Amino acid sequence: MKNKRFVATFLVLAALLLGLFFLHLQAGFHYFTKEHLLAILFFGGTPEERLTVFDFRMVRSILAVLIGMGLAVSGAVFQTISKNELASPSLLGVNAGAALAVMLLIYGSSSATGLSIWEQPLAAVVGGALAAAIVFFLSHRRGRMTSTYNLVLNGIAVTAGLHALQILLLVSLDPTRFQQVNTWLIGSIFGNSWTHVDILFFIVLAVLFFLLANHETLDLLALREETALGLGLRVSRTRFVLLMAAVVLASSCVAVGGSIGFVGLICPHIARRLVGVAHCRYLPVTALLGGILLVAADYTARIIIAPDEMFVGLVVSLIGAPYFLYILLRSKG
Repeated sequence: MKNKRFVATFLVLAALLLGLFFLHLQAGFHYFTKEHLLAILFFGGTPEERLTVFDFRMVRSILAVLIGMGLAVSGAVFQTISKNELASPSLLGVNAGAALAVMLLIYGSSSATGLSIWEQPLAAVVGGALAAAIVFFLSHRRGRMTSTYNLVLNGIAVTAGLHALQILLLVSLDPTRFQQVNTWLIGSIFGNSWTHVDILFFIVLAVLFFLLANHETLDLLALREETALGLGLRVSRTRFVLLMAAVVLASSCVAVGGSIGFVGLICPHIARRLVGVAHCRYLPVTALLGGILLVAADYTARIIIAPDEMFVGLVVSLIGAPYFLYILLRSKG
C-alpha cells in the first residue's frame, strides 16, 4: 500500500515539475506560446529564439530544479541527523558559512569576474563545512548531542554571527562587487552558464545517489542513538560522513544560486506527510518538492512585477517564513 502511494505521489510530482519547467521556459521578457516554444525546442524558430531558449532560459530552468533538489535533500538529511524538523542548511549556519566564504573569495580577488568556475563551489563547501562543524561541536557533550533544540539555537546564533561578518565585508566592497555580492546573497539564478549546470548536475547527482544508497543507514540514524548503537551502527562516524555529504550538497547549491533559505526546511516536512519517513521514499519525494518549489518561486519572481524581476530568494522567504512559524507553533503544541 505504501509503495503504491509512493509511486502515485512520485508520478504526480514529476508531472507537476515537468509542467512547471515548461511554464518556466515560456516566461521572460518575450513570452512564447506553447506551440511556438515546442517548435523552438524541436529546433525550429529563429537563431535568436533558439539562443534565448537554450542558452539563457534552459540554463536557468535546469539550475532552478537542481538547486531546489539539492537544498531540499540536504535539509532532509540535516533533519534526520539532528532529529529535529526545524533543522535546515539555512538555520544551521551552512548557507551563511558558504556565503561568507564566497564573499571572502570575491573580496580577495583582483576583479569581481576573475574567479575560476570551480573556486566559488570549493570555497562554499569549505565555509559551509566549517560552520556546520562549529554548530555541531557546540551542540555536543562527550560525543553526544545535548539537545536538538540546542542544536537549532546554536545554529541560529552562529548564523547571526556570520551574517554580521557578511555585512562588515559588504560595506567595504566597491560598487561593482557590492552589486554582485548583494544580488547573490539575496538569491538569484540569473546570469549562470551551461558550465554551472554541468558542475552542479554532477555534484547533485553524485550526492543524491550516495544518500539513496545509504537510505537504510539514514533510517537507523532517525532512531534513538542507543537503538542505533545496539544495531551495530557506528553513529558518530556515520553521522559525520552523511553530514558532510549534505554540507557539500547545500554549499554547492549556495555557490551557484546564492543564499536561498527555507527550501531545506519546507520540502522535507511536506514529504514526510506525503510518504512517511522511510528514506528510500522520503528522499526522492523531497527532491521533487524542492525542484517544484524553486521553479515555481523563480517563475513567480519573473512575472509578478514584469517586465522587471524580483529575486527568487525573496519569493522563497515570503513562502518560507510563515511556514517556519507554523512548524514552530506545531512543535510547541
